[in-house]
Amino acid sequence: MHWGWTPREKWLALALGGVLLVGGTVWLFGQEDRPEEAGWMEYQAQANAPSEKTPATEVDKQPEIDKQEVIIDVKGAVHKPGIYHFAGEARVYEALKRAGGAREEADLSKVNLAEPLRDGMVLYIPKQGEEPASFPGGGVAASETSGGKINVNTATAEELDQLNGIGPSKAEAIVRYREEHGPFRSVEEIAQVPGIGEKTVEKFREQIVLN
Repeated sequence: MHWGWTPREKWLALALGGVLLVGGTVWLFGQEDRPEEAGWMEYQAQANAPSEKTPATEVDKQPEIDKQEVIIDVKGAVHKPGIYHFAGEARVYEALKRAGGAREEADLSKVNLAEPLRDGMVLYIPKQGEEPASFPGGGVAASETSGGKINVNTATAEELDQLNGIGPSKAEAIVRYREEHGPFRSVEEIAQVPGIGEKTVEKFREQIVLN
């Protein structure tokens, strides 16, 4: 088939074909670049977006362990006698300090400063030459009472060594048992101390008191 194109028409047709070829090529490469461009734009948007901080979680606070409160009555040769509150692990020397310390006439040789405090006890600091009496419902922070008997709940190891059948090692065992298990509630309980039997307790039963 003969179209009968003139040279001018042929040139225009070739020019139009070239334009279409170039345009198609540009469009094709443009479509291939758009995903990368879109990805880059998305990355830029995320980078510029304000970051949301994760709220810090609150650290669970450990509950405080409540220690058993001990209330005692401090009397005798101290500067500030009165009622004092302590934690359950407090000792006599801490109570003496809270009460303003001992006065000059106090006889601390009869006081067990390392004795644990017991709720409701009476801490009596005797004067020199004074023999303190026991108080109902509490203890006396002195090893001897008015009868000259040794208080096994407050006496030092040296004082317990004076009991019949008790030597230094058994005296230390009594003090150690008392510190681990608390004050003796009966004379018979002393027989539970390692190295001390019922026969030994009978030897000094009349020499001791518990309060």
